Amino acid sequence: MRYLTNSPYLKIDGQIWEVNTGSNQQYKICPKHMKAIINQLNAMCSYHKRVMVLFFNLSMPSYTDNNREVSAFISAVRSMLAREYSMKRFGYSWVREKEKAKQQHYHVALFLDGKQILYPDRILGLLESLWLAAGGSCLQRVEHCYYRVVDNDFQAKQEAIYRLSYQTKERGKGYRAKQAKDYSTSRLKSRHS
Repeated sequence: MRYLTNSPYLKIDGQIWEVNTGSNQQYKICPKHMKAIINQLNAMCSYHKRVMVLFFNLSMPSYTDNNREVSAFISAVRSMLAREYSMKRFGYSWVREKEKAKQQHYHVALFLDGKQILYPDRILGLLESLWLAAGGSCLQRVEHCYYRVVDNDFQAKQEAIYRLSYQTKERGKGYRAKQAKDYSTSRLKSRHS
């Protein structure tokens, strides 16, 4: 059984972060997943002066009992970033959800070198093509789709983390086959570790 909390603050590696548990703390989130996401953002910030956190959603044409399409998509993103932007590393976090619709959908965040990508329009178009090629049905652009963290700025990072905490909410998780994951993150190591 995984630990869940509805506290609006989490202490992770000595820092306290505000997270989104709703206006009345009605949502429970998974601190273990939140820690994994924050670690990936911190790792990117250890390598890059500017980090863009880019948000979007991925829709599926029908239900699957695995995450094969999103795994293929992440592999294709890695190749595209190297080819189009000469990017050696990137971080990511995705979460699988299924609520009222018959098929699952994914909430995705990418942690990108903000020196290479200043605005998200071009990359979102490239990502949409990659998702369709991987077997997905639609990449949904979301409002306020990116945050920029410069010089590891705490407040900018806090705003991105608050938004990222939506991925760790309990609601919508668990509707999958046992072998499929509810979420995944990249495995970047901090430059200082």
